[in-house]
Amino acid sequence: MNNNKFIYFILLFLLLVSCKPKKAEINQNINGNKKDISFEIDSSEIEVFKNLIRYSQKNNLNKKTIPEIEIEIAKYFLGTPYTGHTLEKNGEEHLVVNLREFDCTTFVENVVALTSCVKKNKTTFDDFAKTLTKFRYRNGQIDKYPSRLHYFTDWLLDNEKKGLISIVSNSFAVDNFDPTVDFMSTHPQYYKQLKNIGFVKQIAKKEEEISKAKLKYISQDKIFQNEKHIKNGDIIAITTPIKGLDIAHVALAYYVDGRLHILHASSKQKKVVVSKKTLEDYLKGIKSKDGIIVARLKI
Repeated sequence: MNNNKFIYFILLFLLLVSCKPKKAEINQNINGNKKDISFEIDSSEIEVFKNLIRYSQKNNLNKKTIPEIEIEIAKYFLGTPYTGHTLEKNGEEHLVVNLREFDCTTFVENVVALTSCVKKNKTTFDDFAKTLTKFRYRNGQIDKYPSRLHYFTDWLLDNEKKGLISIVSNSFAVDNFDPTVDFMSTHPQYYKQLKNIGFVKQIAKKEEEISKAKLKYISQDKIFQNEKHIKNGDIIAITTPIKGLDIAHVALAYYVDGRLHILHASSKQKKVVVSKKTLEDYLKGIKSKDGIIVARLKI
């Protein structure tokens, strides 16, 4: 082998080693309970995070209001690819950190977690992992697959209970939203982790609890008259009448020329975008999306 080829293979080997995901653990202390958070990261993921922190520091985002920080961070990710099912991994449940591609829920989840970190001047990757875990898991702790907040109604209720958000539409919406969810337990074949019958039973039990929730929502025909109650950066959970499900899409409120649009990871456009249509027009004629629930980040 000549010298050039030898150097090429050495460089290739070093590149592969440096990009290989590394397992890590950090300690979380929530409500007095200590537990390690297991997650996998690679150098590219950390670099995205570091770049965002540098951007936030350069622009003094921590001195802005929470909604302003949310919008700045959300816009930072404009054009980021849409990819579904990024959290569904083999093996034991662990924190999945992915800032290079999102589905609609992970986009919102990462934006609010990053907003919390920036506002509180928590700028290490460990800080971010702990904060993301708080938002994504029941009681802020990972305890196998069923502990993840799979249904967004569950996400809203649990994070309000933790004091991280407020479901503000309950204070001004007039229509009742009574979710009846059972899709996961009745369609376990769509979820690789639900080959475990014990998990199916745990999910079914949680579905029963979620189905008892009493919330208010803004029906599709009343969105315009309620825009005055909705602020930039509010979490918009788009409800669905589809049997067994509760929320069809998740986004952030974003005003364009005084009208409410959404900033979201779009499965149709395959990236993070600002909707061209107002939220009112976006929902018109879509039978699978019949209204919205609105929540506000508190941190």
